[in-house]
Amino acid sequence: MGSFNRSHAFSDLQAQRGLSLVELMISITIGLLILSAMATLFANQSKMRSELDKSSRMIDNGRYTLEVLSENLRLAGFYGSLNPASIALPGAVPDPCSTTISDIAAAIPLHIQGYDAAGAGADIASPPTCVPPSLKTGSDILVIRRVDTSDAVAQTAAVAGTPYLQASQCQYDAPTTPYKVDDTPANFTLRQRNCTTGSTTPYAELRRMMVQIYYVDSNNEMLDGIPTLKRVELGASGTLMMTPLVEGVEYMQVDYGLDSDSDGVADSYTTCPACTVTDWSNVVSAKISVIARNIETSAGYTDAKTYSLGIDGTYTPAAGDHYKRHAYTQVVRLVNPAGRRETP
Repeated sequence: MGSFNRSHAFSDLQAQRGLSLVELMISITIGLLILSAMATLFANQSKMRSELDKSSRMIDNGRYTLEVLSENLRLAGFYGSLNPASIALPGAVPDPCSTTISDIAAAIPLHIQGYDAAGAGADIASPPTCVPPSLKTGSDILVIRRVDTSDAVAQTAAVAGTPYLQASQCQYDAPTTPYKVDDTPANFTLRQRNCTTGSTTPYAELRRMMVQIYYVDSNNEMLDGIPTLKRVELGASGTLMMTPLVEGVEYMQVDYGLDSDSDGVADSYTTCPACTVTDWSNVVSAKISVIARNIETSAGYTDAKTYSLGIDGTYTPAAGDHYKRHAYTQVVRLVNPAGRRETP
């Protein structure tokens, strides 16, 4: 019985002769097919992930652009306790790039100002000098004036060289000087509400003057070709500073709502290609149109869409353009100038 078992086991060992060449080649082929399918799946998943990341950044950039612009537009014309309606309009549309104290003070009644590019392929005729030549063709320039909304500064804590606004709250201050703009602390002598005919203090608090100029630059950094929303701003030192805000912003167009009957509601919208000082003082809302673009191209994608740019028309990318885009539009009410016009 034992002999039979040993013979059977030996016979089984002889039967295990391995794989034939054909079987080996078939196995390798199947393995390569599976490996190829896995590699293709991985590559497609990686590509989809990359496109999703790019689209997410583009959407975030577009939304953040609207957030930045709308938030500051809602603060346009905020001057603390000063009502600029009592201030005479300047004789001409002011230069937003001027850092001269008298020019900053004269421009207070114009809470907003703009420079119009009449369509995606048009240049602004005379942009302000502090905006660089790399200004993106077809994009508007938006100017916002206000004071800092953070805590007011005591006259004794003011920093020399910083432009401040001081509004009088004292009935005994000269009616011809209800406010003062200056960068020398000792010159701020307007008083608070609880003054007397003979008192010199306490002085009214100060708020830092702010002038913000928003524009789209053709580059984020030198000649990188990434369109970027930037801001030139009157800084705390009294000089102009340029700050990149959001990359991938390709176009910005602004339509302005004019209030012709002084009720705080826009009666018509215009791109303001030739708005006068009076027109700018009557702006109570703004419609922002923004086109955000991916920073990188998308392989196999061609953008043949048409995007709205408000009253100034539309934008259609050139043939063979491989960037993905998204358009954003928002109407913003200018709370401060509009609110002052409302009838109780």
